[in-house]
Amino acid sequence: MKEKLVEELKFCIDLWEKQGYCEFGGKTNCKECATPYLLLKLINGEVLHGDIERLTLEDWKEKVNKLK
Repeated sequence: MKEKLVEELKFCIDLWEKQGYCEFGGKTNCKECATPYLLLKLINGEVLHGDIERLTLEDWKEKVNKLK
């Protein structure tokens, strides 16, 4: 199950890099989307919310690389 979630997060980040949105939710802007945050929480329990700044694409690439 964890492997599928990691693959979905990778797919999400790849879409962000290529086009900045996905077709889910009517072309939601990636930097405003909650999906990567939820996937990360399901993968390793890391919760990123509250008074934090939204992560950048580069931040997400680093996080994905650390999951390998």
